[in-house]
Amino acid sequence: MVYGATARVLLPIALVALVGAGMWGYQEHNEKNSVLIKAENSYQRAFHDLTYHIDKLHDELGKSLVVNSRRQMTPTLTNVWRLAYAAQSDVGQLPLTLMPFSNTDEMLSRVADFSYRVAVRDLDKEPLSDKEYGTLKSLHKQAQDIQDQLRNVQANVIDKQLRWMDVETALASDDKKSDNTIVDGFQTIEKKVQEFPDLDWGVGIQSLDKKKQQRIQGIDGKPATAEDAKKSALEFLRINASDAKVEVDENGKGQTYTAYSVRVIPNGQKAAINLDVTKRGGKVVWMMNEREIGEEKLDMKQAQERGEEFLRKHGFGDMVVSEIDSYDRNALFTFVPVQDGVRIYPDSVTIEIALDNGEVTAFNSTEYLFNHKQRLLSKPRLSKEEARKKVNPSVKVTSERLALIEGKNDGKEVLTWELTGSFEGNSYMVYINAMNGDEEEVVKMETGTDRENQQ
Repeated sequence: MVYGATARVLLPIALVALVGAGMWGYQEHNEKNSVLIKAENSYQRAFHDLTYHIDKLHDELGKSLVVNSRRQMTPTLTNVWRLAYAAQSDVGQLPLTLMPFSNTDEMLSRVADFSYRVAVRDLDKEPLSDKEYGTLKSLHKQAQDIQDQLRNVQANVIDKQLRWMDVETALASDDKKSDNTIVDGFQTIEKKVQEFPDLDWGVGIQSLDKKKQQRIQGIDGKPATAEDAKKSALEFLRINASDAKVEVDENGKGQTYTAYSVRVIPNGQKAAINLDVTKRGGKVVWMMNEREIGEEKLDMKQAQERGEEFLRKHGFGDMVVSEIDSYDRNALFTFVPVQDGVRIYPDSVTIEIALDNGEVTAFNSTEYLFNHKQRLLSKPRLSKEEARKKVNPSVKVTSERLALIEGKNDGKEVLTWELTGSFEGNSYMVYINAMNGDEEEVVKMETGTDRENQQ
C-alpha cells in the first residue's frame, strides 16, 4: 500500500521532470544551433565581403595605372585606401587565429598606408614618381594573384557546401584527413604573399613605419577589452548599443599597432561602418562608412563647418583646415592642431564629408595618434621680415605664420615660417626654416585658394 501510494506521488513528478528535461534539452539544442548558424552566416558574409573588396581593390589599382590627372588619381587612390582597410577588416572577422596570416594582413596595411599618403599630397606639385608607378603596377599584379586564389576558395565553398565552423576544427586537429580546403586555400594565399618581391614603398611609408614602432608606447590608457572597443566605437559614432548590430574581432599580427576591428550596422541599414580601435586606450584610429552617397546638397563651406563640429565633439580641441579637396560628392578636409600660434602639421586628421547630408563618412587619425603631444617649441631665430627676404623676389608674399613640418629627408620636425604668396596667378606656400633660413619646401595650392583663406 505504501509502495503504491509512493508510486502514485512520484510517477507524475518523474513524468514532469522527464518532460522538463526533454524541453530543456530541446531548447538548449535549438539555442546552440541558432548560435552556430549565426556564426556561420557571419563568417560567410565576411568571406564574401573579402572576395568582393579584393576584386574592387584590383580594379581600382588597375584604374590608378590608367588615369592621367590629379582630379582622377586622388579619388582612385582614396578608394584603394578604403578597400584595403575594408579587406583587412574582413580578414580579422574570419576564424583564422590559429593560422599564420600576418604577411597578407601586413600587405593590406601597407597598401592602405601607401595609397593614403599619395592621395592626400599635392599631386600637381609632386606627381607619382616612376618608382611609385612601379609599386602600383606590382600591387595590381599581386592583387590579381590574391583575387584568383580567393575565387578558387569561393568556388570550393559553394560547390562543396563547406562550412566555416569546421575551419577552426581543421586548424586545431592533427587529423590530416579532415576536410580543410578553406585552410589550404588561405595558406596558399599567405605563401604567395610571402614570396612576393619586396616593394619600394618610398621614404614616406618607411618613415611612417618607424614612427609607429617608436611611438606605439606613447599611446596612453589602460588595456582595452573587446567590450571596451565596442563601447568606444558606439560612443564615437553616437549610436546606442540597442540601435545597431556590432561585431568585434582582433586584428592580425600585421598591424604595427594592435587593435580591434569593429563592424557596426545600424538598425534598418545595410551599409556597414568599419572602425579600428586600439587595444591600448581604446582609441579610434580610423572609420569608414560604406553607404552610398546621394544627391549633392551641401557646399564646401557647409561641409567644413560639419567637419569642425565633428572634431569639437570628439575632443580634438583647437584645429584648423590645412587642405581641402572634393570628389564624387564627397569633401575631403585635412585638419591640424595649433599650439602657441604654431600650426602642427605632423598631427593631422583627415575627414571625409558626404555632400548629401553632411555626415562624416571617413576619418583617419593615424598621424595624430602616433605624433600628437605637447611640444617644447623653440623661439624662431629669424623674424618674419627676415623670412620674407629668403623667398624668391618674384613671389608676392601676402601673409606669414609659424608652422611645424616634417623635414623631407630625415623626417625630423622643423619649425618654419609658412609664407603665402602668389606668382603668375598661382598661389604658393613657401616654408622657410625659422632657425637657419633654409628653404625647406614649396607647395603649389589650388588656383584661387590658399591656406590663409581656409581658416
